[in-house]
Amino acid sequence: MHVKVLGASAGIGQAARTTSFLVDGNCLIDCGTGVADLDTDALLQIDTVLLTHSHLDHSGSLPLLADAHVTHGGRGLDVYTQQETISALQQHMFNGLLWPDYTKAAPGNMPWVRLHALEVGDSISLPDGIATALPAEHSVPALGWLLEGPWRALAFTGDSGPCLPFWHWISHVPSLTDVICELSYLSEQSALALKGGHMSPALLLPLLEILPPNVHVWITHTESSLRSQLLEQVRKELPSLLHLHPLEQGISIEL
Repeated sequence: MHVKVLGASAGIGQAARTTSFLVDGNCLIDCGTGVADLDTDALLQIDTVLLTHSHLDHSGSLPLLADAHVTHGGRGLDVYTQQETISALQQHMFNGLLWPDYTKAAPGNMPWVRLHALEVGDSISLPDGIATALPAEHSVPALGWLLEGPWRALAFTGDSGPCLPFWHWISHVPSLTDVICELSYLSEQSALALKGGHMSPALLLPLLEILPPNVHVWITHTESSLRSQLLEQVRKELPSLLHLHPLEQGISIEL
């Protein structure tokens, strides 16, 4: 299983792209602005979207991706997320006002966007692995995801503050090798992080103690002006057998 980072920033500007990971060419984890860098052929190969939550930096390219399928004769999209996120998409995005409602279709036809509700613990079969919805704690209902490939497993927190069930879950995955974790606030801003359902180094470090040795921890969703400080604050107390990396657009992780 091949995971390519299309976007890993908290916002846009210059080369920054928001959260989106391409899995084996046909599946997205989140649908931020990084998707827009793909050419038309690559967009039409995508038929599955695993969505963490409704915020635009994670879902904002979904209407335009659907439109590419409509315009160029694609197969459409199967979107998997929890019911609360589906309700938000139907009310605020695919509502016929901001964008055509591609979740509806004429009689006898399938919709271009097919929304599937799932709960924590539900799994989706992928061509070379399995994706499982994990718990998360954010300012809106949210999920994390676990990708299990043939040899390795990757966990993604999504946008989330400290969520012990997520960390305990992934710590018991025997093949876990990689964790992608958001880090939005400095340690001295931990109160703000908790209020918004985000993470700071002070909140993250105790959770890293739960992980098995030799896991690679990838830091995402950072503001470019804070990235160096955030990484330094984590490195100061990082458990010795873990490996810390900034997640950047263009990086690939093999599972």
